[in-house]
Amino acid sequence: MQYEGPEGVSSLAVKSDSRGLAWEIWIPAIVFVLYAVHGSLLGLTDDEAYYWVLAQHPSLGYAFHPPAVAWSIWLLQKLAEGLGLAQVLGSPHTFLVRLPAAFYASAVLFLALKWMKSAGVLPSRLWKGALILLSFIGFFSASWMMVPDLPLFFGWTLAFISTWELCFGEERVSRYIGLGFGLTLAMLSKYSGVLALASAGVALLLWSRPRVLMRGLAVIGLSAGIAAAPVLVWNMRHDWASLLYQLRDRHGDFKFSGIRYVRFWIVQLLIAGPPLLGYFLFLPKRSFFCQTRELTQVARYILAWTLPGALVFCLQPAWSDFKLHWAFVVWFPIALELGWAWGKSDKYDRVASWQCTYGLFFGILILGVCHVPFIPWIGEKITGRSFDPRLDVSNDMYGWSMLRSYVQTSGLRGLPVVGSRYQTASQAAFALSGVSQATLIPRDLKQLDEWPDLKISKGQGPEWPELVASVLFVSDNRYGARPEFKNARCIQIQRIDEKRLGYLAKQVDVWKCEPQGS
Repeated sequence: MQYEGPEGVSSLAVKSDSRGLAWEIWIPAIVFVLYAVHGSLLGLTDDEAYYWVLAQHPSLGYAFHPPAVAWSIWLLQKLAEGLGLAQVLGSPHTFLVRLPAAFYASAVLFLALKWMKSAGVLPSRLWKGALILLSFIGFFSASWMMVPDLPLFFGWTLAFISTWELCFGEERVSRYIGLGFGLTLAMLSKYSGVLALASAGVALLLWSRPRVLMRGLAVIGLSAGIAAAPVLVWNMRHDWASLLYQLRDRHGDFKFSGIRYVRFWIVQLLIAGPPLLGYFLFLPKRSFFCQTRELTQVARYILAWTLPGALVFCLQPAWSDFKLHWAFVVWFPIALELGWAWGKSDKYDRVASWQCTYGLFFGILILGVCHVPFIPWIGEKITGRSFDPRLDVSNDMYGWSMLRSYVQTSGLRGLPVVGSRYQTASQAAFALSGVSQATLIPRDLKQLDEWPDLKISKGQGPEWPELVASVLFVSDNRYGARPEFKNARCIQIQRIDEKRLGYLAKQVDVWKCEPQGS
């Protein structure tokens, strides 16, 4: 079945309209440069530093996520070393860690605009779709950070457009490859990537020709097997620790909470945008009661890619805790549909303009807050009291680079460094690369392979061990902790303070611990 536009013209015919700039090329290219430069000017977040640690020892799996994010950082790191870029920048460098994120984010935008074009939007109007996507502040204001959601969304979007082309366009080998690679990457990025597999399967069942359906389902099955293999092997070797964490431990307090559920929707209203959330609420109406075949077909296809995520991430917060970004996979296809609709017709000017005004304003503000401390300034003006730096999460990207200077100038170079949480251990490992080794103590079974055994204690495990060598212990003002080594004497030797335009951003405490009797 070939998708037909409103005038009965094949969707592929819109390619003949070459008016205006090649928006699907230029806008993603500009976003790539912006994200690469912006990210290179800031320190890593705690999670990014952790993924960098994982990338130093590629594995089939890890404690909290499948391996795609670490593999991406490792691959770029090796390419940079081979090209000599790492030596020029000084390795490690935040630019190299975040460069895959800039690529993934701009590639997602490129694929999204490519889909809009194939679905009938004139090339000269693609900029409207781009503005809607960029106004989804929850995703695009943070996509310069290298986190598992970036390869997840790239894989999801590639599978989305490949499935669309197989259902409504010509059958090509490249589209089966795109479907398989996209699904595999999505499932290797986060466990929630399996939702893309469900959406692709439903879409093929509903709209593809019999031959395409059989081949498509075979590709889906092959992708599921390829993605599952490394994850299952790793979990088998670690007593299923990662899967059990996702299925049991992470949602252990399974109890209905109306307050939490209301909080979830308030948060999503803010990070998706009120117009986009409102547009989502009318998706069923557009899918079954729309007057034009074209709008109905697109809405139903979007529904197939929205519903699996909505059934999970829009209901789960009522019974267990949630993270802000889990529901992004629900709002992103809605942004795709609104961008497509605005590109097709000016009758969506009102809702699209409100979404762009809201999303682009706060998106740019969020990028600015990373560099200029607006939040503590406003906080002190309102309360008249000193601002708690932990309330501004952008402060997490500051302070740790000063640890490197302190260790180098204090005669402590080469001394092993320990953090009691993966966040502080990871930041120390990145900051002190080439100066001192860092590790995590204590750690459980699923984390044992992720951190080096520096031979500084008797035994490894979830309890504080007995120390057998002198070490430095680090903590910060977000994850404050004291060392609790057995049979050791620990003294705090330094507190590193970093300020942003006079406002305290980060405090890093450094302790020196020595075995008793040494």
